[in-house]
Amino acid sequence: MSQLLGNVSGADVYLIISLVIFMLVFVMATIYMLVIPKQTLKTISEIPLNDEDYEEE
Repeated sequence: MSQLLGNVSGADVYLIISLVIFMLVFVMATIYMLVIPKQTLKTISEIPLNDEDYEEE
């Protein structure tokens, strides 16, 4: 794989950009999970178990 990327000029730039994008998304998701209100997490976690909105057809 490194030989394939080594033959492409500017491949290191793409690798660094992809790593930076991955890290930004990971950090943003972590911050979002730390900031989200606990009640919202509780509501989201109970969605699969909540049958209030289920209507049988």
